[in-house]
Amino acid sequence: MRIEDRLATWFFKRMSHLESIVPLLFKQALGQWASGVTVITTLRESVPHGMTASSFSSLSLDPPLVLVSVDQRARLHQLLPETGRYGVSILAKGQDLLSNHFAGRPNDSLQIPWIQAEGLPFLDGALAHLACDVFSAIPGGDHIIYIGHITHAQVWPNREPLVYHSGKYCTLGAS
Repeated sequence: MRIEDRLATWFFKRMSHLESIVPLLFKQALGQWASGVTVITTLRESVPHGMTASSFSSLSLDPPLVLVSVDQRARLHQLLPETGRYGVSILAKGQDLLSNHFAGRPNDSLQIPWIQAEGLPFLDGALAHLACDVFSAIPGGDHIIYIGHITHAQVWPNREPLVYHSGKYCTLGAS
C-alpha cells in the first residue's frame, strides 16, 4: 500500500461525522468563530442610531470595501437605504456594555460616548472608526449584506480589541 493511501485511510477513519444543520447547531458552530465586535451607526435627522454587529468583514483593498450583515427586522436596515452612509466603531476591551446596549439589551443608565466625524456618529474609545458610503446592498436569507465604501478612517493601535467567542466576550491573551 502506498504511503498516500495509508495516510488517507488513517485520516478518514478519524474524521467525525457531520450532523444535519438546525438553527441551534448553526448558532453553536458559528459561535466557535471568534470575531471582533463592531457597532454600526448612522445619523438620521441629527439622531444617532446604532446596532452591534459581529458579522462584519473587510471585502476589498481596491476599492476599500467592508461588509456588514444586518437583519431585515433591524431598525438599521430601515435607515441605511435612506441615509446611504454608516459608521463602524471597532470596539475595544471594556466596551462590552456598549456592545450589549446596541445588541438590543439597552441600559438606560449607560452614558453613550458619542463623537461625530465626517457627518457620522461613532463611539469614543474604540480601536478604529470607519466612515462608509453604502456601495451595494445584497439580500442574504433573512439579512441584507451592506457593502460599504470606506471614505475615511482613524485607528488607535495601542488599544486591545473586544472579542466575542462562544456567546461570551473575551480579550486576546498576552502576545
